[in-house]
Amino acid sequence: MSTIKFKRFTKPHFLKQIGRGLLGQFFNRFSPALGEKQIVLPATTLDDDAYFGAVARIAMSPEGLPDSLVEAAYAIEGMANEEGQDRLERAIGENGPAFQFGEDSSCADMAVQAWLTNPELFAEKFNEQRLTRLASFDYFGSKLPVNRTETFAQPTAQTLGLMTADMEEAFRQKNRGQQTTHIEIHTLDGEYWFLIRHGDTYARVPTVANGQMSVLHFRPAKDDVVVYSPGRDEIRIHAGTKWEKDLYRETLGRQLFDDAWYFSERKAYTLDPLRTDGVDALDVSDIPGINKIVLREIEMSWPGEFNNTMVRKSLDIFSSGAEGAAPAISESGLLGRAVFDFYFGDSKKPRKVHVRPPNILKLGRHCDAIVVQRWLTARGFREVVANNHNCGGVTHVEPLAVS
Repeated sequence: MSTIKFKRFTKPHFLKQIGRGLLGQFFNRFSPALGEKQIVLPATTLDDDAYFGAVARIAMSPEGLPDSLVEAAYAIEGMANEEGQDRLERAIGENGPAFQFGEDSSCADMAVQAWLTNPELFAEKFNEQRLTRLASFDYFGSKLPVNRTETFAQPTAQTLGLMTADMEEAFRQKNRGQQTTHIEIHTLDGEYWFLIRHGDTYARVPTVANGQMSVLHFRPAKDDVVVYSPGRDEIRIHAGTKWEKDLYRETLGRQLFDDAWYFSERKAYTLDPLRTDGVDALDVSDIPGINKIVLREIEMSWPGEFNNTMVRKSLDIFSSGAEGAAPAISESGLLGRAVFDFYFGDSKKPRKVHVRPPNILKLGRHCDAIVVQRWLTARGFREVVANNHNCGGVTHVEPLAVS
């Protein structure tokens, strides 16, 4: 049973952007499965409002649709935008059959045309786009970082098999099922993205059909992501639990570099430059790609009997302090979190960057990571803290987006 809820296929105006012809071709690919589900598509003789309204009503109950159709429609929704259009045009030009989108094609019907032309390539590009939108990662460095940009080679099928076996055994021991693990590799912006799909905890969901209540028993699939950056010799992990993060960290270290503790160094973030250097800590004169940085929020705390915490917010904290407000940064207390507005060269509007020591970084867009990391390093916001070589010694991290 699908748990996906459509956001756009339930809207007639979105379906009109695709058009009757392409919608008909799309649904025809699933004719046998639709017949088994006793789903009848609206008659083509209906006028536009009635036809597209009827299709939208069918999409409002995805739990009754074939799973393969639901997955395809969900992917089309995700690629029916300018970013998806650009990714599909480049992919089809490089790998798929040569054809041209019409001048009057919308992003929506381009997505359907691409899916109809090469569903496998379409799914691959949808997964890549979905990965690059992740903005929350656990971040770990190697013990002795080496720039491996020129020397690192994509893992072989044999290496992936060893990784899969290691993870499969761990998931089995954690009651996540057997023979559920699958690893895909995507190369994006010079980094290697490992999409790890595996079984999750068994689920039981009450369902109702034809007036009868029942309980559906199933094991959900779960997607995690590990990114290896050869240039910085670091990994970033997007996963739900600490033991999963430890598993991925140790598995990649063992299978890629013959050392389970290869990625055991915690390169922590610090906010001390905001106190010691003041507004000079926001200097970007030597960082191409950033026009300006403004400190918008700072959290300060004083551990003790009352555990006092203060969060200061302003359109510009350092400038407001210069105008006679309270000092921008207290000379005492711990700096727990900072929020910055980054004015990048490609946008007039700022994008938020959150830093929370010891090692949490949140970015608005994955593609900002390289330049943000460059600034953090140049201004002294990063420091190396060695971990103890045991699973319990790994400190929780949350973010870092793609470099």
